[in-house]
Amino acid sequence: MTLGELLASAGVSHLVTASGTRLPRAALGSAAVQLVPAPDETCARLLATASAELGHGIGACWDGAVLTLLSGVAAQASGTSPQAPPATPGDVLRAAEAIRRAGTGEVRLRPDFALDAPLPPGVPSSPEDLVTPEDPLAPEDPLAPETPLSRFGRESRALIGQLAARDDAPLTPARAAADLAGALPPDGIVVAEPGPVGLWVGQVMGPATGKVRVLRGGGEAALAGALLACRQGRPGVVVVGSPPVGPAATLLHLASALDVGLVVEVWGHRGGLRSGADHRERLAAALRGPGVRVIEVPVDFTSTKLLVDALAERQGVSGPNRPDDLNRSGGSGGSSGSSRNGGR
Repeated sequence: MTLGELLASAGVSHLVTASGTRLPRAALGSAAVQLVPAPDETCARLLATASAELGHGIGACWDGAVLTLLSGVAAQASGTSPQAPPATPGDVLRAAEAIRRAGTGEVRLRPDFALDAPLPPGVPSSPEDLVTPEDPLAPEDPLAPETPLSRFGRESRALIGQLAARDDAPLTPARAAADLAGALPPDGIVVAEPGPVGLWVGQVMGPATGKVRVLRGGGEAALAGALLACRQGRPGVVVVGSPPVGPAATLLHLASALDVGLVVEVWGHRGGLRSGADHRERLAAALRGPGVRVIEVPVDFTSTKLLVDALAERQGVSGPNRPDDLNRSGGSGGSSGSSRNGGR
């Protein structure tokens, strides 16, 4: 069992490598772990974190000497990196299992075993081989991004239908999301940032068999997640609230360099679309074309409060778990990175 096979057994689906990093091809072995190059450390962490969220597992980065295992939004926090002690295969598995159970965390390890050679007999090769106390899994988040507020959404269909019927620009978020639902191919995926954008996408499209994902890490993480999903050949759309800048723009350059087909929808104040029909036409053409395509969609988020109030009133939710507590996005507009777009 090589390093790649060891990571696969621990639930890792992508191994992100920093710029200029070399990894022996044999290190992946026969594992299904995909190697993803990153232009810098920030993008590497975004890609690894997005991989963990998309796969409900663990992200992994390799810089040529240190293996970083991470999961959860906290993994994106900047600061001084912790020390990386020497690690055996068993140490790697124990660290991965601890992070998986906690639901968040980061561990840096310096493997002291050959990366491209089978592990010696008797060495743990999967979490099941470890004899460790069975810690309880992290409790389920009642507002988990995999089903963003969907358990509150069944009684909001009348409001969504009314708003989706309006076809003039600026579009209602219900209309914009309905256009996405209608244009997405059967094997397609939509990845959205949290907050108002993710709320509307999740409510209108629903948790349709894994076709809709809202990533807690924000617009940059959503772009990273869409890049990974589309790199596997799935038609994909990422929905954010601000034009990609900084690391988000770097990720788009990476997608182009990797020849990944990706549609980016920016729901905000800008865009020359005159109606929902224009939006549907542009979206259909973008999904058929190659490379990275960015569509700026004028969206009026004023109706978000109506949806939030309807969801909360129906379920009797109040306090910090109330749907309008958008602490994950901060306010009434979408975001990509640190910038914000408010409602119109």
